[in-house]
Amino acid sequence: MRNYEITNILREGAVDEGKSAVKDILSKHAVTIQNEEDWGSKRLWHPIGQEEQGHFTFTKCQGSPAEIAKIEHEFKLNPNILKSLVIRANG
Repeated sequence: MRNYEITNILREGAVDEGKSAVKDILSKHAVTIQNEEDWGSKRLWHPIGQEEQGHFTFTKCQGSPAEIAKIEHEFKLNPNILKSLVIRANG
């Protein structure tokens, strides 16, 4: 198991649906959530599609590399998740 940090930008009109989708995807792939932070809504530097505002969330978690690859793919398929960044963390 490796440590990862995930930052998501959620669609402004569907924040609750986006948060629950992220949790569902992580639990579906047996990823252990260690910490969650809600960074709130911010104006985007450049629009993503038609969206100029986004709701940022940050999650520290632990999982296997194979499962993380599947999670990244599912994040891309979810319409409520505008962008996602998954990085491997030390420790």
